[in-house]
Amino acid sequence: MTSERESPEREDLDAAPAADAASERRNPLGRKWLWILIAVVLVAVVGIVATVLVSSSGSDTDSPAATPSARPQNPYEQSRSLGVTLTLQAYTDALRDGDAESALAQLDASATTALRERTGASAAGLPALPLSAFEFRLSASREFERLVPADLQERLDAQGSSDSWVAPVQLRYGYEGIDSIPVVLDLPMVMAQYPDGWKMVADAGPLFGQPAPAGQVWEFPSPSATSVATAPGESLVLTNGSDTGFTARLEELLPAAAGAVTQFWGTKWPQGAGIIAAPTDDEFRSLTGAATADAQAAAAVSIFTGIDPAGPTALGQRVVFSPQAAQLDPNALAVVLRHELFHVAARTVTAQAAPVWVTEGVAEYVGRRGTYTRLADAAPTLAGQVAAGEVPADLPSDANFSPGSPDAALSYQSAWSVAAFIADKFGDDKLKRFYVALAGADQPTDPQLVIKSQDTASNIVLGISREELVDQWRGWLTASP
Repeated sequence: MTSERESPEREDLDAAPAADAASERRNPLGRKWLWILIAVVLVAVVGIVATVLVSSSGSDTDSPAATPSARPQNPYEQSRSLGVTLTLQAYTDALRDGDAESALAQLDASATTALRERTGASAAGLPALPLSAFEFRLSASREFERLVPADLQERLDAQGSSDSWVAPVQLRYGYEGIDSIPVVLDLPMVMAQYPDGWKMVADAGPLFGQPAPAGQVWEFPSPSATSVATAPGESLVLTNGSDTGFTARLEELLPAAAGAVTQFWGTKWPQGAGIIAAPTDDEFRSLTGAATADAQAAAAVSIFTGIDPAGPTALGQRVVFSPQAAQLDPNALAVVLRHELFHVAARTVTAQAAPVWVTEGVAEYVGRRGTYTRLADAAPTLAGQVAAGEVPADLPSDANFSPGSPDAALSYQSAWSVAAFIADKFGDDKLKRFYVALAGADQPTDPQLVIKSQDTASNIVLGISREELVDQWRGWLTASP
């Protein structure tokens, strides 16, 4: 590309001396200025080429740096991208307008049942929700392409399809009040071309052994949304059903719960969240990706789609309540709500590999803060073991916190008790700093290094070693009523 752009200038440069020999003798100053002009033109051309090369090598903010997104498209790819974009735009417009017929018209004759059902449900549900953004579009990245599975390709060929593509489709959406930055989800889609345009065939993920797309509120029956002021922030309670009694309880508890989290953590969080009440286990699993056992055991879970480092801002944060949460009394429900809102508040400073006894222990402490007077009330299983002389020998193991684990209740209560002990002896501010010290950076996996990193954090924040922390916590347990 560079040589093609520069070759005309070289030809002009070579011809100039012969053509202008006589004029140079007559006007040597004019010849000098001509060479200066040519030099300026060359500098400009080189600058333009360099700018194009630098721009082409830059990474797209929506795509991983390792993907070959900078590769320029050829005319075939440009035509294919334009055709698919037109179909996705028509599909988006139809769904936002609640026009199921027009949305279904964008689907292929061989479209999967799952895609057809989701399309019809989305067209019915989307108009009921306060969406600030909603759009299906092609990703700017271009990963190495995958071939459509042979059996599906045969069906498309038999239908007269002239081309097919596993297209890098994205869904970009956001809710008013809670999503300052729209959520972007990768939803690769099999597309097929016909004389009248491109059609949507299937979600590509399941065809290649990957999970189906996560569920969304607008895909389920009777979606609705209620805005709740959690001053100075805003929250949104979303439901997929008609159980208005449970959602009304959540709406009533939200302002005080957000305030309690702010009182402990401070104001550096949105001070609000998206709250989803899932009335069935299937919907809870679809929204959260939880296993069946976890869905039946958990009252709620907080989820997010990623972290924007510019803020930093957690994207797509939601607290999803399971059907079992509707059976909780108001006090227990308030504890769970505060617990999950703490996860929302601390998300941007919580590393993925942070120790669970820290992340869940402090969240449980914030959830129960001010609601207990005795160990037996806040942690009955742990209190029973302590009374029987079975005091925990060490901090809880991460593996025991799974909702389906038989030791989950004891692990959560033990983690809470560690946080409660630190707050009781050193104060809430030290507990918060201890959380940041241990949860705010990825922890090593080697057992000896894990102990060392925890020992360092304890010494720096609390002024005692990890061993002393464990000993004093065990003594606190035995002395608690």
